[in-house]
Amino acid sequence: MKIKITYIFHNCFVLDVGKLSIVFDIPAQRFRMSRARSALEEAVCGRDVVIFFSHSHLDHFAPDYMDVCGGANSVKAVLSDDIEEMYPDIFFENALVVEPDQKYVFENLKIETLMSNDLGVAFMIETVEGVKIYNGGDLACWDWESSSEADQKFTRDFFDKAADRIAGFGSHIVFSNVDRRLESLAGGPFLIEAVKPQFFIPTHALGRTEWLEGVHERLGIESHKCFSYRRAGDVASFDILLSGA
Repeated sequence: MKIKITYIFHNCFVLDVGKLSIVFDIPAQRFRMSRARSALEEAVCGRDVVIFFSHSHLDHFAPDYMDVCGGANSVKAVLSDDIEEMYPDIFFENALVVEPDQKYVFENLKIETLMSNDLGVAFMIETVEGVKIYNGGDLACWDWESSSEADQKFTRDFFDKAADRIAGFGSHIVFSNVDRRLESLAGGPFLIEAVKPQFFIPTHALGRTEWLEGVHERLGIESHKCFSYRRAGDVASFDILLSGA
């Protein structure tokens, strides 16, 4: 099945699957340069959109998301419950509020959540066509050298268990944080080895994307299976082989 992906900024991407556009973690205005907003508006224009927000940090959540996606044909949202708690004055219309380690069905999407080791949740999503997508939000292997050995072990064990669930889900497409400040790249290579996705999208670059050129080699994945974007609006198209197809 043909899939199209558009990079917007940081952890924000638009994934076109059939007639649906799945959008992840639109950031707040302070993180959106005009180019990023324009790329997002163009990507969702006239589309039926479901936005997934992993948590309330402003590099992942835009309180004005309905305005930003105003050109879409329809807009629904899936939000981690910490967002509802953080923004009690916002009326989340056409939205599903989710908790960690639960299962839901929303807009013909099957959704499983994982507890993050940062804030909020990670998502495992299955579309009506059978495309399986993992988006980690800020769930990653944050094994900072400055942390104690006990904390590093806890982090790695937590991420190992999450990787087992993601692998068991059978994710075709994986979005996961890849942080150059960490020798482990925040667990990107480990997750790829465990899950063996058909396509991998490194996230959490905060706009510093130059270093992603050639990052597939450090991740241990072929270049055509890794989205090495550079600027807002960069697009990749790829085919996903579905079981039984």
